[in-house]
Amino acid sequence: MKQEYFDRVYEKTYGPLLRYAIVHLSDPVDAEDALQNVYTLFYRRIEARGHADILSPLAFLMKILKNEIIRSYAERSANEASELTEDVAADPLSFEDAAETRMMAEQAFDVAKTLPPENYRVFVLYYGFERSVAEIARDLQLSEEAVKSRLYRSRNAVRRQLTHHKTTV
Repeated sequence: MKQEYFDRVYEKTYGPLLRYAIVHLSDPVDAEDALQNVYTLFYRRIEARGHADILSPLAFLMKILKNEIIRSYAERSANEASELTEDVAADPLSFEDAAETRMMAEQAFDVAKTLPPENYRVFVLYYGFERSVAEIARDLQLSEEAVKSRLYRSRNAVRRQLTHHKTTV
């Protein structure tokens, strides 16, 4: 019974979830990985607690997917910080400058994690992945003005928090 329910839900929701994941992760491989995680969590959930309380499987799975996408961005951000550490080791002459820059970047991304998800996503794509405003607008199906506005608000929020942090330390 649980397997039949899972199979029906999978068949009806896979297409819309895949489209959403590709748009928000920009990489089909990452989107497939995210969906695999989503359906694994979903299967475990219905195995453990059943499915009687799940009124809308698509909405339920979409919420899991959104959390998976956020986790993916956070993981990418951590990996980028790790790569920066490797670059610092390769250039010992600029260690102090690189260490200070890395610390500032880590602080900025830590603060950015407190932003609303739509602003955080734009912030990470722009600063973490060095995507252009036009690329971000295309991938997230936003206008370039909306992307610029989210970047502006994100930068100001991060700047305020970092400035406030420096004055209180």
